[in-house]
Amino acid sequence: MAYWQPKPKIIKQKFPNQHISLYRGFAELINGEQIIEGKVFINISWYPSPNINFKFIYLCGDMFDMDNQDELELKLTELVPQYRLKIHISNSTQWGNNKNKLLGHLREPCIQGRTDNLASVVFHVPNFWWFNICNIFNHEDEEDEFVAREGWLDFDGQFIFDYGNWHIVLASLDNCFDIEELLKSEGGYGITHICKIEHIDNTPFTLDEAYNIIQAFIYYLSFARGIWITPLLVSGFDSEGNQVLEEWRNPIIEANSWQDGCSWANNDSTEIVAAFAGFMEKWEDPVWRNVIQNAIQWYIESLKHFNGYNTSIILMQSALEKIAWTFLKINEYVNSDAFNGLKAYGQIKLLLKILAIPLEPIEEYPEINKKAKEFNWKDTVAAITEARNGIIHPPIKPSKSQIASEALMQEVFQISNAYLLNSLLKLFDFPYI
Repeated sequence: MAYWQPKPKIIKQKFPNQHISLYRGFAELINGEQIIEGKVFINISWYPSPNINFKFIYLCGDMFDMDNQDELELKLTELVPQYRLKIHISNSTQWGNNKNKLLGHLREPCIQGRTDNLASVVFHVPNFWWFNICNIFNHEDEEDEFVAREGWLDFDGQFIFDYGNWHIVLASLDNCFDIEELLKSEGGYGITHICKIEHIDNTPFTLDEAYNIIQAFIYYLSFARGIWITPLLVSGFDSEGNQVLEEWRNPIIEANSWQDGCSWANNDSTEIVAAFAGFMEKWEDPVWRNVIQNAIQWYIESLKHFNGYNTSIILMQSALEKIAWTFLKINEYVNSDAFNGLKAYGQIKLLLKILAIPLEPIEEYPEINKKAKEFNWKDTVAAITEARNGIIHPPIKPSKSQIASEALMQEVFQISNAYLLNSLLKLFDFPYI
């Protein structure tokens, strides 16, 4: 495995939300037999979320029928070979100097090059956090000589994830720290990392096979980061490090704008790597994949409690119940009838007990502690399930004491978040809890 390969184009932004130019040049707008010549600008833009869009400019004297867009294409005449893109026009305006401007987006990926017999693929990642450490360890080869495990392009920060025959390197770009500082103050999107994926035994693979592992890895990174991130600009390389593929695709996951403080992993340690193999084992299990996808979706969305905690609490406890249902039945701790006989309190508490997750002490949460004494809540599991019940099944004429304060709901959120996060990490065999 040639660790210095490949040497891809590296995208660096000077500031957040700076668009990334993919093509600017002459093009033909084609709708059936009608063709108009003009100039097109194709960019990665960021709002409302990362996407590939275009701006096509042509002379006003050229009339163009846009009522039927089913056959609408852009032909990029300056590429070799020339490529046709299926597009959708969302806006048309008259521009200065007797010109028209059409705005729109791609309807399908633009794949330039081959999609099979790939030795590695590379893509960029926005809005992940900066790190300058590595888990690059030496190992002995068959002749008992120490050889470097990695060291791709001398990036200072590299996390290496291996699973099965897949070898994944996530690296901080040189300007990642500066972009992150700007993102913290301005928000939005910034390219922060680059990722390489290849086979450990150097065997080739297809783009479809690459996307199977990319989707799993992006779900894992989003879980670790606490917001949705997405792969951008996948490129493919042969065994000699030559680029043989470039793909322009609208993101497979709708990414989130920058947020602080959402990650369970520490950016000055390599502990993020420790849960990846366990995550992949669950991901590849046909029973568990849907559960893991839903649980991560609900976990990430629950962190966006901008307008109160009610939705977040419902999402987290739904995730806990779905995990409990699957885990307890697969491992035959209970049968369906026994599980159905348990209320949410019993389901979650049994799950936490078997996973050896200690209960949060009720006395450390003053608002919950007061309510627990009033309503005889046994522990913090009872507190969060009763609070959730109060959201979904509120009393018709609540007394003053039954109205949950924002401070109480914040404590319920904190406990629910801790139980869901620790349950997921335990399922992924994370050793540090």
